Amino acid sequence: MHTRAPVTSADRDRARSIVSKVPHWHHKFEVYPGVVTPGSYDPQFLLEKLRLPEDMTGLQVLDIGPSDGFFSMNMARRGAGVTVVDYRAKNGHGFEAMEQLTGLKFDYRQMNLYDIPSSDIGEFDIVLFLGVLYHLPDMMRALNIVAQLCRSRLLVETQFEPDLMPGVAVAQYYEAGTLAGDITNFWVPNRECLFAMLRDVGFQIDRDESWGKRLLVDASSTTMARTKMGLAYGLVPT
Repeated sequence: MHTRAPVTSADRDRARSIVSKVPHWHHKFEVYPGVVTPGSYDPQFLLEKLRLPEDMTGLQVLDIGPSDGFFSMNMARRGAGVTVVDYRAKNGHGFEAMEQLTGLKFDYRQMNLYDIPSSDIGEFDIVLFLGVLYHLPDMMRALNIVAQLCRSRLLVETQFEPDLMPGVAVAQYYEAGTLAGDITNFWVPNRECLFAMLRDVGFQIDRDESWGKRLLVDASSTTMARTKMGLAYGLVPT
């Protein structure tokens, strides 16, 4: 049986040096034994809410907008084959450092989400779409693209408006800099709006959970005809 060599103080110093060279870490997590990234957000609670299988051997997973790769790392450690899509190069944020320190390998695709239909990225058993939706100018097109990639389970986590016209499917548009001072925020849906959009692109809502202004939806792909989206975007047969 192969026994891993013990981690030395020199090993940890090297790991800390690699971590320190990343300008910004979003997630705070142990990226190497005894070394925690200086992120502002601890994602462990969300990982638990996702209810991912402990054994993901043989599953193909897509992580859209992974930031520094906390969720990608955890799925790979459970045996999944993980493909990653991010508009940034992996050495432009903490993902490359995570990959280097964990020894894990990923199929990293630097591309805009809207460019995926023209790629050969394939289909996936599980798609993670966490903290991305409200940064996109065309939510419906994005969800329709995601639907083409997902053959089974989709996990969406997003900012939402819990008090915006309950019972009516609506979204609020945010002008540049008016939501958390972030110019990349566009649309924030209410619960009914997100559910309706997901159903229209071919998902069934299996579970949802909210805390504050965050909403998690666990959905499964259906065989429902997507004629509406085909007419809208021409990405599927009408």
